[in-house]
Amino acid sequence: MDKRSYLATFLIGIIALGIGVTIGYFGINKQQTHAILKYDRLTRQADQQNYQTFIDSIQAANIETNLKDLTSRPHLAGLPEDLESAQVIEQRWITDGLNVTKPKYNVLLSYPDDNNPNRVTLTNSDGTVIFQTAGVEHVYDTTQPKTVNPFIAYTPNGTVSSFLIIVAVVATALALGLGIIIGHFAVPKTSWKYDRLTKPADQRNYQIFIDSIQATNIETNLKDLTSRPHLAGLPEDLESAEVIEQRWKTDGLQVTKPKYNVLLSYPDNNNPNRVTLTNIDGMVIFQTSGVEPVYDTTQPKTVNPFLAYTPNGTVSSTKLYYANYGELEDLQKLASIVGNVSLQGSIIIMRYGRIFRGDKVMHAQYFGAIGAILYNDPADYAPFGTTPDQVYDQKWYMPPSGVQRGATFPSNGDPLTPIYPSTDYMYRMREESLRFLPKIPAQPIGYGEAQIILQYMQGNEVPVEWRGTLSNVIYRYGGELLNASTIEVKTYNRLERKDTYNVIGIMKGEIEPGTVSSILDTNKIEKFLILLDRYVVIGNHRDAWSLGSLDPTSGTATLLEITRVLGEMHKNGFRPRRSLMFCSWGAEEYGLIGSVEYVEEYVKVLGARIVSYLNMDVAVDGFYKVDVKASPMLFDAIVEAGKMVPSAYDPAGQTVYGKWMQIDRNNVTNEPRIRHGLGSGSDYFAFDQLAGSSNYDATYRFNPADHKNLRSYPLYHTSYEVFSMMKTFVDPDFLAHRTMGQFTGVLALILSESPVLPLNISRYTSALIETMNSLKVTNPIDLDPLRNAINDFGKTAQDFAARSKLMDTENPYEIRIYNDQLLQFERAFLNPLGQGSDYTEMKHIIYAPPKSNQYASSGFPAVSDAIISGSKTEIEYQIAIATYFVRGALSTLKEFDKFIAV
Repeated sequence: MDKRSYLATFLIGIIALGIGVTIGYFGINKQQTHAILKYDRLTRQADQQNYQTFIDSIQAANIETNLKDLTSRPHLAGLPEDLESAQVIEQRWITDGLNVTKPKYNVLLSYPDDNNPNRVTLTNSDGTVIFQTAGVEHVYDTTQPKTVNPFIAYTPNGTVSSFLIIVAVVATALALGLGIIIGHFAVPKTSWKYDRLTKPADQRNYQIFIDSIQATNIETNLKDLTSRPHLAGLPEDLESAEVIEQRWKTDGLQVTKPKYNVLLSYPDNNNPNRVTLTNIDGMVIFQTSGVEPVYDTTQPKTVNPFLAYTPNGTVSSTKLYYANYGELEDLQKLASIVGNVSLQGSIIIMRYGRIFRGDKVMHAQYFGAIGAILYNDPADYAPFGTTPDQVYDQKWYMPPSGVQRGATFPSNGDPLTPIYPSTDYMYRMREESLRFLPKIPAQPIGYGEAQIILQYMQGNEVPVEWRGTLSNVIYRYGGELLNASTIEVKTYNRLERKDTYNVIGIMKGEIEPGTVSSILDTNKIEKFLILLDRYVVIGNHRDAWSLGSLDPTSGTATLLEITRVLGEMHKNGFRPRRSLMFCSWGAEEYGLIGSVEYVEEYVKVLGARIVSYLNMDVAVDGFYKVDVKASPMLFDAIVEAGKMVPSAYDPAGQTVYGKWMQIDRNNVTNEPRIRHGLGSGSDYFAFDQLAGSSNYDATYRFNPADHKNLRSYPLYHTSYEVFSMMKTFVDPDFLAHRTMGQFTGVLALILSESPVLPLNISRYTSALIETMNSLKVTNPIDLDPLRNAINDFGKTAQDFAARSKLMDTENPYEIRIYNDQLLQFERAFLNPLGQGSDYTEMKHIIYAPPKSNQYASSGFPAVSDAIISGSKTEIEYQIAIATYFVRGALSTLKEFDKFIAV
């Protein structure tokens, strides 16, 4: 081959190489460009040409033709011509390519009698007609079709000689807003940045978190936090808030400490509240001490026993009645036996348990009592005996001197600012106008003191189910006291406005916050919240009636360890997908005040953006099993977390999930039992009933079977909730605390890290069926409308789940649409009017406390309360409302153009 041939071959090779590189380059670049263009469409600016095209296309002549056609016939609502007009519009929109439905409503309308026009007549004193209106309207175009005669709709049929015409203007507006917010996605020259938007959670972070939680740290936290009392509104409570504030700043959180000025209640520690028995001559037979003796003389002094929000005053009576647990049914039974009149002017003694203490006092007040006494019966708090070796400080059971404190306000939040936050600018009600506060003096006492008082009671013996286990006591209904004795309740309580503080710490998410302003004022939490997007919240209240080693400081100590670990992970490069918010609430014991005021202030933001609120109040009162109650939608995420976390003190090395399956399996579904619905006993209330998020509350519980089926740990709200009690009797190595930190923290990470929110709508189907079947409705009440709505919901939930499987999980736009529907679903169960005119703060139609017990959670609570009332009309009304909200929630799951029923 000559030189020219070599040169030609070389040149051809160079050209071929260039063509190949060009093809390869543009082929590869074309694929990248497709990926980029996929996201360009999400952020592309509006095409201004479309605006001008639309403006130029609107034709006045067409509008004229439309008007001429539409006014060629009358179209009064409810008449055939109105349906004809609707059909014309329906056909036009179908022709225009719209998806069209024509929903029908059967409503009450009003018409005149066209054969007998309405008239106004003037007559003289003899009855002769002076003037009479025509009752019809003159028309100038005889070809014009006849329209309805003049009348005022909804005014009644009749004849009057003088009258006031009431004009009713009814306007109905249906506003549909479907906003899909895609964050500020900057389109790079390659698609790697968008991969981060849809990247699955890194499971390694879950394990790093679980492995990093240290029981010894939680023990140290608890020992420090219980070294001082922290009653809401007092300097020690602020000191505790500042400790947590500083810890969270050290952990790298952005921290604020919002303050609310609220109405609290305190006793007079110089004048203890007392209950006194006197004989007919006025001599004192017996008097309660009004204080609670402590076993550790180095223990700081805590507040004397009292019932917050009960009034200052002195009442006395020769009549004392026993009303068991003070449930509404108990008072009704007592009244039926002794007579309603007999209860008037009496004092009623009741044992703690089953229902909220405030409901007990209000029930006694409603039935005419002038005072109330509460005590802890050993049947419920010292089931193995009351001798010193069977009670605290030898065991964890209530000693005779133990007294449970607590609030009696039968609502939630600051009593002075119902519905609205207690900010500086907010109007406050006058204290004398607070109709929901108890009006009768009331006082808790120890069962050792109650034993003496009950021995002075007369009357018939109560049935077995009403009897406690006090020795040397015959439990009687009561009446006039023995030997004409008198019982007196004397209290020195006072109301006082105080500042209470929440501490809020935020770890900003990487993918689902908005852009945080560089000029952020960290003293204004609302500015920070408005700029955030989606977040998962973990909260615990800080205040306690005494030292609170279980309630709430077991939760506080655990929460501080969660934030320590996440702070360390953050310093090492971890960034949560969604922002994490941590909350230390103030004044919970007085009626969930800190959390309620906070949610009331920021409900517009919180209600739109929170994924879930995870509550830890009493984190640990044993180590039998992790007891969870939650929204049905959280079931799958809870199970996932339970499979990762080891159970405490388990020789078999089981996980939390394994322990559930061993001791609390649902044999029908072969799944663990997770209780549905939350009441109002802790800070999840405001998130449940006001913000409408899907929420959780959990406690590592003791085994009731080991303690004769106790409902609560015995030393609840006493001075004996000290560090040594936790260490000695509850969680000696703090392994249960560690498990609770691991479990709640990893659940928060699952909810924060998963691109597609791990909320399962289908779980609500079985929950709704179970809830409906629990309603004790008898014939002839018809549940079919509600049953049909739930059945339709089940089908829609299945369709929603099927569509989710077809979703492009690499498309952040589709993920966002799906996640938004999940978030809006639970909110759709909130009734802005609440459960009734006197129960407006309870807004969740499916799960809320019944009126008779603030602690409990009732399914379809308004229906349940109506059933108790016995009013057929009210029951049917509440069933209709429940049906409406089930169907409303159902519609949020449908595709954007198919939410209206055909």
